[in-house]
Amino acid sequence: MLENLRKYSVFKYFEEISKIPRKSGNEQEIVKYLVNFAKERNLKYYTDEYNNIVIIKEASKGQEFKKAVAIQAHTDMICEKQDNVQHDFLNDPLKLYVDGDYIRAKGTTLGADNGIGVAYILALLDLDNIVSPKLECIFTSQEETTMLGAINLDMDKIESNKIISLDGSKEGKMLVSSAECEEWICTLPYKTQKNEYKYCYELIYDNFKGGHSGANIADEKRGNPIKLGVELLTKLDTYRIIRINGGSRVNVIPRNVNITFATNDENVESILQEYINFQKQFYGEQVNIALGKIKHQEKVLDERVSNDLIGFIFEFENGAIKTDEEGNVVQSRNMAQVNIKENEVNIAFSQRSNVKEAEEQYLDNLSNLISKYSLTVKWTQNLKGVPKKDNNNLANTCKAVYEKMFGEDMEQIISQGVVEGGFFVSKKQDCEYICIGPNLYDAHSPSERLSIKSTLKVWKYLKKLIRKI
Repeated sequence: MLENLRKYSVFKYFEEISKIPRKSGNEQEIVKYLVNFAKERNLKYYTDEYNNIVIIKEASKGQEFKKAVAIQAHTDMICEKQDNVQHDFLNDPLKLYVDGDYIRAKGTTLGADNGIGVAYILALLDLDNIVSPKLECIFTSQEETTMLGAINLDMDKIESNKIISLDGSKEGKMLVSSAECEEWICTLPYKTQKNEYKYCYELIYDNFKGGHSGANIADEKRGNPIKLGVELLTKLDTYRIIRINGGSRVNVIPRNVNITFATNDENVESILQEYINFQKQFYGEQVNIALGKIKHQEKVLDERVSNDLIGFIFEFENGAIKTDEEGNVVQSRNMAQVNIKENEVNIAFSQRSNVKEAEEQYLDNLSNLISKYSLTVKWTQNLKGVPKKDNNNLANTCKAVYEKMFGEDMEQIISQGVVEGGFFVSKKQDCEYICIGPNLYDAHSPSERLSIKSTLKVWKYLKKLIRKI
């Protein structure tokens, strides 16, 4: 699939691991591959019960005096596909192809988040003539869902207090601080009632960009179909929800929502068309927003649940909320998913913050909002952030090497994206952490694409950095 690129070891390994299904929580086969990789090269390694694996490459001759350096990537991926694509993420390999400067996957996420990081590490481990200190290569599991791997990684076994993560997605930018993130799934038990409204309609939002709820949250042009659809309903005088389903995962900006509702309002289409036209114009020609009358439905959600559901989503403040003086987003929220199951409505959402005070205030407000609309918290998790260090020697070295190689500034960034480094630094005293990577666009969506040119540039940089660190 990447025939003309396989001469570069990083692309050879990227293609190899793309043949291995590695949906988050399903990392057993990629761990087997990594174990065999280590055995074939007589490299020390160890695994744990959480599908983490650490492969060790001893220092090259003359570099034994240097302190060990850890390099990290996660083995799992987000599995999203276009609606018309048949793909089994538990069994099927990804179908890669080259599109100009980009590598893409046919109809699915590419898995470059973080397969390209895994490929970089394998390419480094495979170099016979590399000049480097001892390398502790950490491959973690379930980063995209529970972060179970990072949470349970035994940092006492890691010798190094310098960790380079290869989970970045912007060449020339180095993450030095990440957000604390809270994620929730709340429920509303419901009953149905006889539908006594005159008209029934279906409202469809589809083909929005979606994307990563941390990395892409500042891009208001992506939109949030769940929020947009609910806000549209509130333009009517009467409405009652029949069904609502949208979004896919708590850490993914939704790409679609389907709402069926009943109403007594006449001329619904003419009332809402102006707003629909405005939304289409703002979010782009590629989006699909359709409203149409359907046959009469016998049942609707009971009034209280319908009102609580719409009220909560409507009042939930979404998108980038706060920025710092440099324009970095330091607080954001994502209304991620809503679906109706047999006896309850599930709503998944998250918040991210780099500012402790703002986070605490939001949590208080959210608690009040949950109580106001009678939601029950079904599941929640807290993902730790990476505090910014005033003097990060690892970051300073990385920056200096980059600038000397390319004559370009390496920007230190604060991110809304949650990284595993938060768990690493919380468990290891005086640990320095940075996160870098090549240009990767639209991660967590079927539009995901990886720049070939940027990948090779970062590969060149990484080999030099290991020599100099």
